[in-house]
Amino acid sequence: MQNSVPKHYLWAVGEGIKACKPGDLIAGRYLLKRDRLLVDTQPEQLPEMPEEIPSSIAPYLRLFAYQLHVPQVYGLVSSRLSKLSGDIWLLENAPILKVTESLMPELADTWKGAAAMRQLNWLWQIAKVWQPFIAQGVAATLLTPELLRVEGQLVRFLELQPDPKPPSLSQLGKLWQQWIDDAHPAIANFLRQLCQQMVAGQVRHGEQLMGQLDKALAKCGRFYDRTVEIATGTDVGRARAHNEDACYPPDGTVFAGIPGSEACAIVCDGIGGQDGGEVASELAITVLRDKLLQMPLHQANWDPLSLTSKLERAACAANDKIAGRNDTEHRQGRQRMGTTLVMALAHIHELYVAHVGDSRAYWITRTGCYQVTLDDDVACREVRLGYSLYRDALEQVAAGALIQALGITSSNTLHPTVQRFPVDEDCVLLLCSDGLSDKDRVEQCWEEEILPILDGSITVAKARDRLIEIANTRNGHDNVTVALIHCQAHLREESNTLTELSVAPLEVPMELIADSEDMPTDLTESPSLSDTNSEVKTQLVRSPDKGKSLFTLLVKIVFLLGLGGVFAYFFIPPVGRAIDTAGESLFGKRRLTNPINGSGKIVESAPTASKSLEKGTFIEIKSSGTGELDPLGDRLNLRVAIGDSPIKGTVPAGSILQVTNKQLTPQGNWLELKVCSIPEIGRSNSPKPKLNKDFSNVSTPAVSPSPAVASSSPSPAVASSSPSPAVASSSPSPTVKPTVGVESAKLQAGEIGWIQEQDAVSQIATNPSPNPNQQGKCAVASDSNPKTN
Repeated sequence: MQNSVPKHYLWAVGEGIKACKPGDLIAGRYLLKRDRLLVDTQPEQLPEMPEEIPSSIAPYLRLFAYQLHVPQVYGLVSSRLSKLSGDIWLLENAPILKVTESLMPELADTWKGAAAMRQLNWLWQIAKVWQPFIAQGVAATLLTPELLRVEGQLVRFLELQPDPKPPSLSQLGKLWQQWIDDAHPAIANFLRQLCQQMVAGQVRHGEQLMGQLDKALAKCGRFYDRTVEIATGTDVGRARAHNEDACYPPDGTVFAGIPGSEACAIVCDGIGGQDGGEVASELAITVLRDKLLQMPLHQANWDPLSLTSKLERAACAANDKIAGRNDTEHRQGRQRMGTTLVMALAHIHELYVAHVGDSRAYWITRTGCYQVTLDDDVACREVRLGYSLYRDALEQVAAGALIQALGITSSNTLHPTVQRFPVDEDCVLLLCSDGLSDKDRVEQCWEEEILPILDGSITVAKARDRLIEIANTRNGHDNVTVALIHCQAHLREESNTLTELSVAPLEVPMELIADSEDMPTDLTESPSLSDTNSEVKTQLVRSPDKGKSLFTLLVKIVFLLGLGGVFAYFFIPPVGRAIDTAGESLFGKRRLTNPINGSGKIVESAPTASKSLEKGTFIEIKSSGTGELDPLGDRLNLRVAIGDSPIKGTVPAGSILQVTNKQLTPQGNWLELKVCSIPEIGRSNSPKPKLNKDFSNVSTPAVSPSPAVASSSPSPAVASSSPSPAVASSSPSPTVKPTVGVESAKLQAGEIGWIQEQDAVSQIATNPSPNPNQQGKCAVASDSNPKTN
């Protein structure tokens, strides 16, 4: 058995570490092994925590969802207490080889000699984080070779480097060009053409770059033989009378096959008592299983973005089934049922992981064990909002309170997380309920109990039984459910003669094609990589449509006629007057919002949102006009970052915000908004929510979660939007599983979030001169350079 308190290797950043030498014991506990590499000699003690989070550290917290790649802040050694020349910030989960107590190799040093799919996989992971890093101002990290480290197929970043100015994909392309000569022969031509597109500015967004790399990965992935073996099991545990967990395939199943709709595993952890939790978990699995069987998962239909969307909708369908059952049976309070969810699907060359709640997924390879899901609880939310370090957030009374689970509210307020991982080596994916994951049991036992699966010294069935036994003997306080998915990928020998891949033409961003289910597409097979023709392209081709050319011609004619009419209206006065007269006779007179005056300039009759949303502009969220604020309708949802990132929170009608940044993307303008003030009617005077035992106070939607990371908190209850008369203790009873409520997600004055401009214009109006009370948290910033037009 491994030591329950393993060594914590840390990477140090900050001015204070520069004067330290190997062998120094910093702050009486951190032993400096070599340049900036430390070992915590007292890991059982909570490290020093900051009173405030500086701007240089905030990106680590806001990128918490990407903990698979980004190290997280462990704690602080302040100069005030240690008498150092400056503060030292300690990073955990940095790319450190524990056996040799050294850093993992740089990507550039490992690049030469790597397999074609491994090289593409590394580039794909960099492309995946480009947009989030841009949003947090740390994309310079991706342009700094010494910060790009690799651990097997995983790209890890040593630390984050702030941007002196926003970098471009053209700069990234120039860095990648340095790797072309040592690229695998099968992808050298592809990489050369891709870099040319990037340097020329043809690839302008991270999703476009991922789309090109996705196509190449799919081509290379065809030359691997892949098998999947799944074993599932569930047990009531030693403290419960009923098992509220459920799994698919059913308990005790061992499945062997190839990637596809049957190569799927689901774990659900029911919430709501013996008459509800087990019903909710079984309902979820029934709906999800049926949805999966309806998905066309053969290679010809490979479409990662569409499949991601389908998995999200499947989770929402399961949610609505449970919520509808709750409503039909008039379940209230502690009788209302719900469930967590973690699900994995092996599809062609990828693994897809979907989750809601605190059931977890762990990815085990020969190089490590990585938690790939982020608990949907209060502690993790505090971190990704940039409020506190994770270990500090775990000390809160309600740290383990869930912010969402299936079945509690409508799917309109549910935000399932779906991730995907290209697989180029053998691996094991572990799905489990918190009966096993609590108290870091997986981190303690993976090397002895799961890793041997990869060399064939133990079967998945035997490993499953051992994990359930560990959960019962070392935890034992809860039901336990486990699913093990063993994925094997073997490159065929004949693929050594692969001809080169070529880049597909960039006609339209990949995500705009893949997101629409209403546009049927076929992934047309291009020649095999082993064919004589080396020009290999993947094209999305619409199914043949009889009469399509005639329809297209008619659309063009209508468009040209309409364009001619608009031209005549504005530039031939007699025509314009004739059209106005005809319109008035049919519809009556109507005042134009922006009439054109004699000088040809637009005269704005009222402030409009779309014309003046520049940096510094004050805006106000409009009400529906009913006289009362609708808590679900009269609000603005702000996201954590640009793109399809999690909802950070909501701002009610009547609030004043200020545009603090504006960024252009191929999908439109994005606005960074700061909450200046919130009207008293939109505020709650309730104290900070605590754990509750029922759903009677549920009135607001859950905060959007984010993809991925760990919590060692006990089995959580979900926070409520208002205090409950029955408040649970911080340590739930071992015989009664806490039920779930939902915590309000209102943003407070001073907080910042993003929204796409086109989504905001209908809900806001500019406020050119807010009074000092309305300016609130923005007053100081606005005084220096106000924007009032």
